[in-house]
Amino acid sequence: MTLGGELAVVVEGGLLRPQTKLNFPEHTRLVVAIRRVETTPETETAARKLFADIRQSGMVRLNGWRPSRDEMHERG
Repeated sequence: MTLGGELAVVVEGGLLRPQTKLNFPEHTRLVVAIRRVETTPETETAARKLFADIRQSGMVRLNGWRPSRDEMHERG
């Protein structure tokens, strides 16, 4: 997480819990802007269809072969 980015959170027991680990030192002071994410069954279905279409196009590849560090840096 870098400064100026977005952070997904879940409300649990009245507290905001980040969905990812924050890489800030303890007691770091931040200013947080909050906006509610609205979802409906229709918007979720549309998002899943869009993701499936993108995945089928080959733009997103989940699982499968991943290059080694040497291959990524053309060593070897």
